[in-house]
Amino acid sequence: MDGGKLVGYGVDTLVLNVRYTDTDGAIVLRELAEGLQSELDRLQGQARLREDKVESPWRFLGHAPLFVEPHGGGKQWRWLLTCPLLKVAISRGRFNDIIAQVRFASQFLWEQAWCGDALYLVHVFLMSLFGEHLHLQVSEVHLCADETGYDFSECDYTTGFVTRVRKNEAVYGADMVASDCRRVSSLAFSKHRSPISAVIYNKTLEIQQASGKTWFYDLWRRKGWDDTSDVWRVECRFKREFLHEVKIEDAYDVLNQFKPLWDYAVGREQGGDDGLPDGWLRYVLPDGDDTNRSRWPVHPAWQVVQGAFSEDAGAGLGPLVRQRIAEKNIERGLAATVGYISTLAAWLGGDKAAPDADISTMLHWLADNAPDYLEAKQRDFASDVQKKQRRYASADSESEVA
Repeated sequence: MDGGKLVGYGVDTLVLNVRYTDTDGAIVLRELAEGLQSELDRLQGQARLREDKVESPWRFLGHAPLFVEPHGGGKQWRWLLTCPLLKVAISRGRFNDIIAQVRFASQFLWEQAWCGDALYLVHVFLMSLFGEHLHLQVSEVHLCADETGYDFSECDYTTGFVTRVRKNEAVYGADMVASDCRRVSSLAFSKHRSPISAVIYNKTLEIQQASGKTWFYDLWRRKGWDDTSDVWRVECRFKREFLHEVKIEDAYDVLNQFKPLWDYAVGREQGGDDGLPDGWLRYVLPDGDDTNRSRWPVHPAWQVVQGAFSEDAGAGLGPLVRQRIAEKNIERGLAATVGYISTLAAWLGGDKAAPDADISTMLHWLADNAPDYLEAKQRDFASDVQKKQRRYASADSESEVA
């Protein structure tokens, strides 16, 4: 019995919580800057008068304008910024330490060579909006695998799946294709708001009837899709409660955890440590000689699904993304330093502000005067450097999914 062919897999949804940190990197409860609140209120007021969103001065990737919606984002989110690539819901920061929540658009995630590239670009934008001292926490992540060559509408969906979901939490959708025939188009396991859930659905049908994301066709063709066969998607959704339990907090930590998360959800190709099939959800083949369904062999079509996220080509980009953030911080720091030094030279005047003065004059002045300032403040430059180096160092994630 053949399974099918994997024509794509990746991250389809990513939601991050944004929190302020102090200069030591510790998360702090701090209200949004007053100037930013005033600007957001001003733009939202215009949007309400127009009864339509208005363009803001902020640009994502330097060219995509964000628009302020006339309404907020619900619950604690007073303001909502949107563009085709992401949504940013913003709070005042008065009631908890989360000042914003950003949702990556599916298109933006799939356009990037690796999820870490998308994370880096959004991080840089958020720093330009809120300041550089931020912590990004994973609130929700959806992983998916697209398979062609097997029709899940023909599976025995009432008995063919072994899952930890209670029976009354499994929902099966169907399309009427004849008066006496039902064609299953979607299967959902666990409630939408559950810490972990999964859905299996006909992605080609969903594109045709709802989303219109025909750019998936190009992605699938690269993996051998024949342009006509149905493609079924298996999508597993992990929310904050589950991610906290498996010790995935920082957004950069999740970059190297896609395969462990996927294995937990759909089972490992080699099975568990006891050699038996494992996974929160799996599609199985009946074994008439064994009444214990948990021991039934995994269906070949599901084995194809289990093979997603096996390549490690992108996993190593986690440190590279951190390196890019560091490079951006250095760029910002250099710009700020040159700006401060030129302002200080203007204040000092004299030869420091002469028409032929260069930055070396001010560097000599700093070397002569900075030690006195540090001594007066009872601060040690080397100690400050070591402290900040620890703050910005990229620690390796040791969180694993059990």
